[in-house]
Amino acid sequence: MSQLLDTLIENATVYDGLGVEPRRCRVGIVGERIAMVGEGSTDGAGSMAARRVVDGRGLVLCPGFIDTHASTGFGYRFPHAADHKLFQGVTSEIIGNCGTSSAPIGPAMVEEMEALASAIGFDFDWRTLGEWFAGVESYGLPINSGSYVGHGTVRAGFCGAGRTVEGAQMEALEGAIEGAMADGALGISTGLVYAPGSFADTDEIVRLARVVARHGGRYVSHIRNEREGLEAAVAEVIEISRRAELPALISHLKAAERPNWGKIPGVIGAIEQARAEGVEVTFEVYPYGAVSTKLRTFIPKETLEGGVEAMVERLAEASWRAKSVTWLDGRDTDYAAMVLITESLPGSRGKSVAQLAQSRRQPPGETVVDLLLADPEAWIVYHCIDDDDLEAAVTWPDSIICSDSWSYPVNAPHQIGDPHPRTFGAFTRFLERWVLQGERIALGAASRKVTSLPARFLGLEDRGRIRPGAYADLVLLDLSAVCERATYTEPRQFSEGTRQVWVNGTVVLEDGVLVDRVLKEGRLAQAGPGRIIRSSHDRATNS
Repeated sequence: MSQLLDTLIENATVYDGLGVEPRRCRVGIVGERIAMVGEGSTDGAGSMAARRVVDGRGLVLCPGFIDTHASTGFGYRFPHAADHKLFQGVTSEIIGNCGTSSAPIGPAMVEEMEALASAIGFDFDWRTLGEWFAGVESYGLPINSGSYVGHGTVRAGFCGAGRTVEGAQMEALEGAIEGAMADGALGISTGLVYAPGSFADTDEIVRLARVVARHGGRYVSHIRNEREGLEAAVAEVIEISRRAELPALISHLKAAERPNWGKIPGVIGAIEQARAEGVEVTFEVYPYGAVSTKLRTFIPKETLEGGVEAMVERLAEASWRAKSVTWLDGRDTDYAAMVLITESLPGSRGKSVAQLAQSRRQPPGETVVDLLLADPEAWIVYHCIDDDDLEAAVTWPDSIICSDSWSYPVNAPHQIGDPHPRTFGAFTRFLERWVLQGERIALGAASRKVTSLPARFLGLEDRGRIRPGAYADLVLLDLSAVCERATYTEPRQFSEGTRQVWVNGTVVLEDGVLVDRVLKEGRLAQAGPGRIIRSSHDRATNS
């Protein structure tokens, strides 16, 4: 007895996510799940009943892409939060990276969150991760979303901005992380280059990671040093993974700044050695030679002790100002490659620090301090990654491709500067430059890097694959039209070449056009197709 399908996709070239050769077969959807793959024929014999038939002739069908590295998810509170991700084929993203998460919010973070909510324009009506999840589910998620618990967020919220954590404060940290894991966090993330995470030693992180390990979670890290101390920082992640006995992911691996170029092959060798010894460690990478970060990450970390307000007070003092300028110059900072993407000083947006310094007739290190005094939240794009290092990271068979970008509502009432082009184009750029143009990675292997490989790391057995029973997160691509449009000067441009996207069986992009979703008083009038991806201690990983 034949099954009535909601959607039948036929005649497409199907890559199932495992990296094997493609096949021509039918894929049927019932509700949120894939109901069949391969049954029936494509010549009309044994045809199946379906409410809707999609002809994928000349197109490629893949599992929906999983972006392992997004930010806080505050954009979910606005319509069109993930439009730019859908045009890239992304159907799931993981937020809470680099030590910063939407929750849990401890007492010391409430005032800061209230100010942020007022500045950006959303309601701050949660404290726990469970409450955050409930809120975004009620609003309507455009894509699937899971979250790590941010070490920096809980440390700042429950312990303040101090350097050390001990005694009752450590117990409060452990309790907050325990609660977040019970609410469904996928693991813990650290941002060891950002205060207050930068003040944590390895033992502190291991202790907290062991809480996560008891819940079957993961450890994800923006490592302590991506420059001269890269090798030691990677070794620290391996040590934490080994001691805490949980899988680890190095966030957006890179060797930043010219004196460190050429280090990535050696770092990959160290990771391979650890894996051979049974340590579950891997890394993700975005396919660009420029980073995007807050300008304040470039000054001495002790300047940041006590938080942003304390930083501003210190930089206003001559001794601290001189110390920061000396620190910057001593690192051989390439000021010409450091481009402002916020209007932190009049006329600064779109200019390099070198250009701005020249116009102000002052040394560039002094300009950096003035920028931070005027705008402690100043953002930059910094062109500092070697092409050969990037090639080694992207083409390593087990690297995961990510965007390192947040859901960026194109119509949010308040925009914080210009985004990095990776926000609108990371996955398209990966396919276009490494698969379709350079042919350095076969399409099957490339699809694995953005589907089953991240799903396996996250422990998601029901996403990242085209197989019966998996969630129907699917993307139909026209390879002849795949094109990244976002640039550093014009970053808010949607990618091209994505023909259809399904999120949990619901079509959200059709014939290259977003499907309209009814709004009422600025909110989605119907539930979004996305779902919260929660951890499960008993969930098996993909084979």
